[in-house]
Amino acid sequence: MSGATLQVIRLSRAAAASVPAATAAMARRCILDWFGLAIAGAGEPVCRRLRALALAEGARPVATVVGGGQGPGEGPGEGASARQAVFLNAVAGHALDYDDVSLAMHVHPTTVILPPLLALAEQRALGGGAVLAAFVAGYEAAGMIGRWLGAGPYDRGFHMTGTLGALGAAAAAAHLLGLDEEATARAYGLAASQAAGLKAQFGTMAKPIHAGRAAEAGLCAALWAEAGISSRTDILEAPQGYAATQSAIPAGPITWDGHELDRNSFKYHASCFGTHGAIEAIAALRAQGVVPGDVRQVRLTVDAGADRMCNIATPRTGTEAKFSLRFVAALALLGADTGMPGLFTDAVTARPDLIALRDRVTVAFGPPDWPPDLTVAEVTLADGSRREACCDTSLIGADDDRLRAKFLHLADTLPAGHAGRLADQVAGIEAVTDVRALCRLATRVGEG
Repeated sequence: MSGATLQVIRLSRAAAASVPAATAAMARRCILDWFGLAIAGAGEPVCRRLRALALAEGARPVATVVGGGQGPGEGPGEGASARQAVFLNAVAGHALDYDDVSLAMHVHPTTVILPPLLALAEQRALGGGAVLAAFVAGYEAAGMIGRWLGAGPYDRGFHMTGTLGALGAAAAAAHLLGLDEEATARAYGLAASQAAGLKAQFGTMAKPIHAGRAAEAGLCAALWAEAGISSRTDILEAPQGYAATQSAIPAGPITWDGHELDRNSFKYHASCFGTHGAIEAIAALRAQGVVPGDVRQVRLTVDAGADRMCNIATPRTGTEAKFSLRFVAALALLGADTGMPGLFTDAVTARPDLIALRDRVTVAFGPPDWPPDLTVAEVTLADGSRREACCDTSLIGADDDRLRAKFLHLADTLPAGHAGRLADQVAGIEAVTDVRALCRLATRVGEG
């Protein structure tokens, strides 16, 4: 074995072997944020329908379905097979499109990396410290591959949460299972052969299913590799392998310049991350005194890649509205709380006042050297004057108070006391010996 695949395995293992305190703190933020999102996301229609199918399929319950007990015919704290739980939990974590982002890999990382680790830890009685270390290994592996490949796969139309996410999930699960280098390389190969996801599905229920399948693929790949299933061990660099089919095999080697996890980005608005710059920039204009009634026109200038990601001009549903720069700009002009997932409904999308504001917004694309995370919002007022504000979303950091408030709001459907206890458990996850008990705090066990 040699080449890019082996480099990623060795570097990601080294990164997980010695985790700095700041990196561990970031991992705990990711885990808490994901639990809140999965709890709230479990009530979304896509999750209810998929959960009903899983329950009808039947299985020996060995892992927790987060947010379980929210649908007809479900018992509180419903369990499932490891595969079912991983799939359903990953879908739930991404269903609100409110989960964290890695700009390096163009992936929503936690919702694909964490669910396989929780299910394996429940099934094999592994502790929270092992889960955290494996999470770091999976995150760093995906981060290295993402930086190596660049934006090419995403620009071609691959939803990298579904494609690269499968490799990150496999790397994390292989680390938790203690697989050696050769078996881990086979896990990468098996995950790559299952990787799928197309950006054409943005704005539909298929998008969160990409995350579910990626997490499930990572789990299966690691378990299959552990069972001795064969695969190429050079899948990243192989002719007709992962890099060659996704984009083009990069000329340079795999590199690692510090924990990618330290640069993780969190969402504070319940819409596509590509729309967040517009929301923040317009919020800055409102702080300058701009009010909707005085606005004649809004011009948003963004990276050209947004056209294939979040530029649905006339959204018809709440899901489509999350991928509409023009519509979120209208919401922001009105001062709507875009951090509330329940805001994005079909009824709100059809409101005449919002449609009228939406139609005053135009989207322009910057030149080829335009920073990919920069949004400039320019408003023309009724008196002909203009105001401008900008936002670089890559500079928005982690805010513990804001993240905890987000978690507590998302987890407010849990029985009394569960959300606080779950937050406390995650804050000390390295000392948690019973991951199953932790996961059951994220269900409605104790009700009904």
